[in-house]
Amino acid sequence: MKISRIVLAFLFALAAIANTLRAAPLLPTFSFHENGQGKLELPAEFGGIVIPLPGALKSDTGPGGLSSALAFTAHPQAAPFPEGDVVLLDAGGHVSDILRFDLANPADGSQLIFFYSNDHAGLLADTGLPSSMFGNTVTIQENPSGPTVYTPIAGQPGFSTDSPLGDSFLIFSTPDTGSTLLMLGAAIAGLVLFRWKMVAV
Repeated sequence: MKISRIVLAFLFALAAIANTLRAAPLLPTFSFHENGQGKLELPAEFGGIVIPLPGALKSDTGPGGLSSALAFTAHPQAAPFPEGDVVLLDAGGHVSDILRFDLANPADGSQLIFFYSNDHAGLLADTGLPSSMFGNTVTIQENPSGPTVYTPIAGQPGFSTDSPLGDSFLIFSTPDTGSTLLMLGAAIAGLVLFRWKMVAV
């Protein structure tokens, strides 16, 4: 039996959405989630490679750092990231999250990027906030409906000279609505196909 045109159109739309979500970014882009999932996505001119950056609980030696906080290990190539804190404010103006760039390790050039959250939701980042901050601090507004995008300029925490255009950071302090919608759409498509087959029998 033939699948209806509506179902086919819906499936093609889902495929297009998935392809858009997987498109290579224009800048080297780091993504950090409160559950410890992290990655670095490179632009198409650098091969569009995706490098996993799993997080782990480590000691933060920065100002007021906690003895056990969610950390991601990065390896800047040209020069270390400027250390400092990126402070996210919620709609009420309260500090909800902090992305911290610690000093580089002189032994191997690696750098720890800490993700602090004040959500108390039981995820790896939900350890509370450091008691003090670096002098180099940037404050931005949290995006309540998806990842907060942070693109530093020269001198700001996390600015990279590895690429001519710098880099970008996606801070997932709220649910990833794009992936959630995609999963919901796939579930609906599966339900439609199941019901169609049941009716056809």
